[in-house]
Amino acid sequence: MKKNLFLGLIAVLFSFILTSCEKDSQTDTAPTDEKINPVSQFVYDGMSTYYLWANEVVNKKPTVADADPEAYFYRILNSTDSQHGWSWITDDVDALMADFSGESLSFGYVLSFYLIGNDPYAYIKYVYPNTPAAKAGLQRLDFIGKLNDVKLSTVQRNEDTYISDRDYNLLYGNSAVKFTTYKLSGTTLVQDKEVTITPDKTPKDPVIYSNIYTIGEKRIGYLFYADFVDDFDYRLYEVFDAFKTDEITDLVLDLRYNHGGAVTSAIYLSSMIAPRTAVENKSPFIVMNYNDLLNRSFDKWYNEAAEADKYKYDRKDYLGTYTSSNKNPLDVNLDLKQVYIIATGDSYSASELTTFCLKPYMEVVHIGNKTGGKYAASWTLHAYDTLPDENGNIRAVPIYDKNELTSEEQQSLKNWAMQPIVAKYTDKDGFDFSATDGLIPNPEISEGPYYEWKPIGDLKDKLLGQAIYLITEDESYKPATAATRSISAKTIKVKNDADIAAPLRLNDVKLTPEDFNRLRDLQK
Repeated sequence: MKKNLFLGLIAVLFSFILTSCEKDSQTDTAPTDEKINPVSQFVYDGMSTYYLWANEVVNKKPTVADADPEAYFYRILNSTDSQHGWSWITDDVDALMADFSGESLSFGYVLSFYLIGNDPYAYIKYVYPNTPAAKAGLQRLDFIGKLNDVKLSTVQRNEDTYISDRDYNLLYGNSAVKFTTYKLSGTTLVQDKEVTITPDKTPKDPVIYSNIYTIGEKRIGYLFYADFVDDFDYRLYEVFDAFKTDEITDLVLDLRYNHGGAVTSAIYLSSMIAPRTAVENKSPFIVMNYNDLLNRSFDKWYNEAAEADKYKYDRKDYLGTYTSSNKNPLDVNLDLKQVYIIATGDSYSASELTTFCLKPYMEVVHIGNKTGGKYAASWTLHAYDTLPDENGNIRAVPIYDKNELTSEEQQSLKNWAMQPIVAKYTDKDGFDFSATDGLIPNPEISEGPYYEWKPIGDLKDKLLGQAIYLITEDESYKPATAATRSISAKTIKVKNDADIAAPLRLNDVKLTPEDFNRLRDLQK
């Protein structure tokens, strides 16, 4: 506050100024009942310790003005993270866990969107078995043109075309919807059927399709795998058991639309594919690189820990390891020297990890085009709960001791969870693919425009056909260049691609509030 230093002021004026200063001073120093939002404090505590870019967060402590935890969370993110949309926060942790386990409320389809002529359509890429969409007869290659008898529509945002909020909310909402579907006939879309479907929480089995093709002397196993969901690891075991029983000679793993998921599922799947010796020896498969504090601390604690506790701090993951709820992957291991993996720009995270980290052990033939480029890993942070599943598997890293929180704080924090980037992964030799921002096959081959797509498992599919051609050298399976059709189509975006942006999920982390406190002490 400015002070009046002029000596010639009259006493009344001087007295008035002193009185005003006293009032201002009392206002500036008076105690306040305002407190920092406990969820914002949780965001800061977790991010300033475990976040890959924690050093950028340390000096961004929340204030009483940060009453919106979600806004505060996104404000403190690293620019690369923000650009990719990797990290996120939710106030519905139950829905997050349901989504991770494949049991979220949905119709059971996966869509892409096209503007054909002047009309927008949702195009079904695949349908999960036994879901409402599957039971209603919806299938791959169906077009959805109307919802509740109203044509789909678009909006413009930043010069891009998006599906409208109304259509998005119906297609991914929680209410029954009347669908009008269409089929492609030549170059024309013709109406096929009308059906009303109600979404539900039917578990979404990521094993969409498997088959064994006998071509000459080759017995080729094929698996179309949609998500790395650890609750369905048993389905992988069943498929590979059939492959092993039928003594397949080659394997085609189709991850063309797989956006990733749990690291334990990636290790489990890879342990069925990799050379048997590497799996028996529990050879290193992945190396996690955390922030500097975590790397130094984990390495130190690993060396100091008792043998039974070393796994908690080990930055490596190993082939041949599996959870207690799964069967030994060695029992169905194919002992292959080569695998053909279909991966595209719609393949991310655990799909890329599987493709990349198998390469030091065997020949990986990548068929498709450049992958999405998600080389980062995350884990779920909750304020005080490990969020165990029905089998007791830990699904979240808690940072506070629940007993040290008041009941009011527990209630405020109960439904919140973060999924921050905590690491970048490499293969066993320390190599990654961040420089290319995705895996690049040589040569690249595209699935083609939507009118060239085939049903999953159809040998006329361009990507599967290319794999069969490389395995058998039979020219009849080699994809041919299709004749150009006079169909005008433009890709439409959707407002929420959080599932696409999802990084590799570290889902078996055993860190405790005591570990968190040790790390915080080291930061001081």
